[in-house]
Amino acid sequence: MALPVTGIGHIALRVTDLSRATHFYTEAVGFSLLRQSERVCFVQVGGVMIALLAGTAQTAPDDRFDPFRVGLDHLALAVQAAELPALKARLDAAGVRHHGIEHDDRSGADSITFYDPDDIAWEFYASAS
Repeated sequence: MALPVTGIGHIALRVTDLSRATHFYTEAVGFSLLRQSERVCFVQVGGVMIALLAGTAQTAPDDRFDPFRVGLDHLALAVQAAELPALKARLDAAGVRHHGIEHDDRSGADSITFYDPDDIAWEFYASAS
């Protein structure tokens, strides 16, 4: 029996500094701010809601994302290839660390990998198909 799932309700990301993360996602990258409190901020991109969760007493203040641990490797946002130069310029203007526009010979896709202040890896991904 197929699961009666209609999509992703939200993605939750733990961050070390909620104010810094909110600024990054809304101002530097351009996600839409939905609502916020002192412990959580909800942003939206491409119809997906993302909850930015403030660190807790168990969150090490110097912790950083590690794509080599079991779990999340990166998040990819689907875009049109023609949008990549403008997205790169936006990241450059905001001082966001990224690898520029890259081509993957295996998939035929072009993408820009970039990182939030906690080093969570994201991609603007333009599929070849």
